Amino acid sequence: MTLADFEPQHPALHFTPPMGWMNDPNGLVFFEGEYHLFYQFHPFSTVWGPMHWGHAVSRDLCHWQHLPIALAPNEEGACFSGSAVVDEHDVTGLFDGQPGLLAFYTCHRVLSDDPEDYQQSQCLAYSRDRGRTWQRYEGSPVLPPPGFKDFRDPKVVWHGPSQRWVMALACGQEIHFYTSHNLLEWQFASAFGEGEGAHTQHPWECPDLFELPVDGAGSDEPATRWVLVVGIGATPDNPFGSFTQYFIGEFDGQRFTNDNAADVVLMMDEGRDFYAVQSWSNTPGRQLALAWLNNWQYANHAPETGWRGTMSLPRELTLRATSRGVRLRQRFAREAAQALSAPSHISPRSLQTAGEHCIALPEGAAVYGQLTLVLKAGTRLALSLQQGYQQRLWLTAGESTTSLHYERQGSNGQAAFGEHFACDHSAGSVDGLTVTVTWWCDHGTLEMLVDGATEQRSITQVSFVDHRRQPVTLEVVSGRVEVAEGGIQSAVE
Repeated sequence: MTLADFEPQHPALHFTPPMGWMNDPNGLVFFEGEYHLFYQFHPFSTVWGPMHWGHAVSRDLCHWQHLPIALAPNEEGACFSGSAVVDEHDVTGLFDGQPGLLAFYTCHRVLSDDPEDYQQSQCLAYSRDRGRTWQRYEGSPVLPPPGFKDFRDPKVVWHGPSQRWVMALACGQEIHFYTSHNLLEWQFASAFGEGEGAHTQHPWECPDLFELPVDGAGSDEPATRWVLVVGIGATPDNPFGSFTQYFIGEFDGQRFTNDNAADVVLMMDEGRDFYAVQSWSNTPGRQLALAWLNNWQYANHAPETGWRGTMSLPRELTLRATSRGVRLRQRFAREAAQALSAPSHISPRSLQTAGEHCIALPEGAAVYGQLTLVLKAGTRLALSLQQGYQQRLWLTAGESTTSLHYERQGSNGQAAFGEHFACDHSAGSVDGLTVTVTWWCDHGTLEMLVDGATEQRSITQVSFVDHRRQPVTLEVVSGRVEVAEGGIQSAVE
């Protein structure tokens, strides 16, 4: 399927830049009724370049107001990824005793004509006016260059038990932790990562760190666990491209300890396009996160119409105890579905061997759907979600688990895109033979959550098709499946 003439449109609900290039979400923070979304931004080109911090705000996570650029490159360097927090008690002394916003970012300075000759340091900016204007802290860098190259993407969080701030930094193939009492002076605490999880030729990047309660934990098991999220960049030794892994463990304010064996790799998403995950700070009772919906293997070569880059829909993160250990679960933020029409329900029915069943989509720029499927052991089912075979999820029922496999087609005449965009890969498995598939189709996007009895798989894919008026097709290759329940909603135009 050729995409050479495809002209992307801005999605209805997914965030996109007003123009130019966008990648990592940065500085996600909730303050005085507004969700702030900063992002890596090159306003003068549709390919990656000198990084700015773009900025937008929303009160409902669906409708965004673009604001002026918050941070721009200067003689010190470009403004790479980072995070933002609320200085509630003015421990920095920058806000005259009032709450204010702090943005921690990596200053990336190229030292010669060779772009690989660079140094990185951690800098601070602050806003006294609800994020509308930003000043660089005169005492920056708060962490100077350490003597090695890759030292970036500060994620700052509050650790209640130790009454300290913690910064997680991507440092080569490890995450380094620093601590502070005043958000200005930082001390090295520990390192995590050597021999743990997935490693490629690319350094680790874009860490996130948070604590969540564990649903289903036994009486003799910890009630909460810490989650450390790490991005893995695209390199020749990694055919999957850029992806996001996570670790479950304990964090005592100094050191992260992995609950799982060092060689266990937990994927936050089994698709190709879910990267640079960051969660909002200052959202008590909810852990909301966002990802860049793309892959570094082809991001600079995808179809464009004056802009490139899309964020995932915001997702709420939770933890669940399973037979394989504690695992991360995701659900689409409830605000997204509230922006849609009333659901059109799908009646229960049984599908026999060999055949197709089309479920007509309502008209609308964005479509949200959910199907609960009961598979008989040995059943093989294809769920085509957009324009025939362009995007297809295979479900195969074993005796007690359902395995998932994903296919995507497409090329646009550019070698890098043609080589890597099309995919045909395993997407893991879930427990049980009753499976609920929840999906969002929006211009250029396809996001799916597949739930089993206790386990879940997330599959996020760029999708360069116009999906309006395209049916969802269920094709039973072998066996039998019952559509137990379901519903579909579309965006209110």
